[in-house]
Amino acid sequence: MTFFGVVDTIKIMNTITIPKNLIKTKSEDLVVISRKEYEGMKAKSLPVCFLKGKKARSLDKRVEEALKEHKKGKTEKLESFLEKGYSNLHK
Repeated sequence: MTFFGVVDTIKIMNTITIPKNLIKTKSEDLVVISRKEYEGMKAKSLPVCFLKGKKARSLDKRVEEALKEHKKGKTEKLESFLEKGYSNLHK
Protein backbone atom coordinates (compact mmCIF):
# COMPACT_ATOMS: atom_id res chain seq x y z
CA MET A 1 0.00 0.00 0.00
CA THR A 2 1.37 3.40 -0.91
CA PHE A 3 1.55 6.43 1.33
CA PHE A 4 -1.44 7.98 -0.43
CA GLY A 5 -3.45 4.77 0.05
CA VAL A 6 -2.74 4.93 3.78
CA VAL A 7 -3.75 8.59 3.94
CA ASP A 8 -6.99 7.87 2.07
CA THR A 9 -7.75 5.01 4.47
CA ILE A 10 -7.11 7.19 7.50
CA LYS A 11 -9.45 9.86 6.14
CA ILE A 12 -12.42 7.47 6.10
CA MET A 13 -11.75 5.88 9.49
CA ASN A 14 -13.76 6.99 12.50
CA THR A 15 -12.01 7.80 15.75
CA ILE A 16 -13.45 6.64 19.03
CA THR A 17 -12.37 7.51 22.54
CA ILE A 18 -12.39 4.76 25.13
CA PRO A 19 -12.59 5.99 28.72
CA LYS A 20 -9.89 4.56 30.97
CA ASN A 21 -12.47 3.31 33.48
CA LEU A 22 -13.72 0.78 30.87
CA ILE A 23 -10.31 -0.86 30.81
CA LYS A 24 -10.00 -1.93 34.44
CA THR A 25 -6.91 -4.13 34.33
CA LYS A 26 -4.30 -5.19 31.82
CA SER A 27 -5.69 -8.71 31.83
CA GLU A 28 -9.15 -7.59 30.67
CA ASP A 29 -9.70 -7.19 26.96
CA LEU A 30 -12.05 -4.73 25.34
CA VAL A 31 -13.90 -6.15 22.34
CA VAL A 32 -15.82 -4.07 19.81
CA ILE A 33 -18.34 -5.87 17.61
CA SER A 34 -21.38 -4.82 15.65
CA ARG A 35 -24.81 -4.83 17.31
CA LYS A 36 -25.96 -7.47 14.78
CA GLU A 37 -23.11 -9.81 15.70
CA TYR A 38 -23.68 -9.19 19.42
CA GLU A 39 -27.41 -9.96 19.14
CA GLY A 40 -26.62 -13.14 17.18
CA MET A 41 -24.19 -14.33 19.85
CA LYS A 42 -26.64 -13.42 22.60
CA ALA A 43 -29.45 -15.40 20.91
CA LYS A 44 -27.25 -18.52 20.70
CA SER A 45 -26.03 -18.36 24.30
CA LEU A 46 -27.38 -20.71 26.93
CA PRO A 47 -28.82 -19.44 30.20
CA VAL A 48 -26.60 -19.90 33.22
CA CYS A 49 -28.01 -20.88 36.57
CA PHE A 50 -26.21 -21.55 39.81
CA LEU A 51 -27.48 -24.10 42.26
CA LYS A 52 -26.96 -23.82 46.00
CA GLY A 53 -27.32 -26.09 48.96
CA LYS A 54 -29.03 -29.46 48.62
CA LYS A 55 -29.76 -29.11 44.88
CA ALA A 56 -26.11 -28.32 44.13
CA ARG A 57 -24.87 -31.27 46.18
CA SER A 58 -27.41 -33.57 44.52
CA LEU A 59 -26.30 -32.54 41.04
CA ASP A 60 -22.62 -32.87 41.98
CA LYS A 61 -23.30 -36.42 43.18
CA ARG A 62 -25.15 -37.35 39.98
CA VAL A 63 -22.35 -35.97 37.81
CA GLU A 64 -19.73 -37.81 39.88
CA GLU A 65 -21.64 -41.10 39.50
CA ALA A 66 -22.06 -40.56 35.76
CA LEU A 67 -18.34 -39.92 35.33
CA LYS A 68 -17.52 -43.13 37.21
CA GLU A 69 -19.90 -45.10 34.98
CA HIS A 70 -18.33 -43.56 31.89
CA LYS A 71 -14.82 -44.51 33.04
CA LYS A 72 -15.99 -48.09 33.62
CA GLY A 73 -17.43 -48.22 30.11
CA LYS A 74 -21.02 -48.59 31.28
CA THR A 75 -22.31 -45.76 29.12
CA GLU A 76 -23.30 -45.95 25.48
CA LYS A 77 -22.51 -43.60 22.62
CA LEU A 78 -25.08 -40.97 21.74
CA GLU A 79 -25.50 -42.38 18.24
CA SER A 80 -26.54 -45.84 19.46
CA PHE A 81 -28.78 -44.31 22.13
CA LEU A 82 -30.60 -42.27 19.51
CA GLU A 83 -30.91 -45.25 17.18
CA LYS A 84 -32.65 -47.28 19.89
CA GLY A 85 -35.11 -44.83 21.36
CA TYR A 86 -35.20 -41.72 19.23
CA SER A 87 -34.95 -42.81 15.62
CA ASN A 88 -36.63 -39.58 14.49
CA LEU A 89 -33.68 -37.61 15.91
CA HIS A 90 -31.04 -39.94 14.50
CA LYS A 91 -30.05 -39.08 10.95
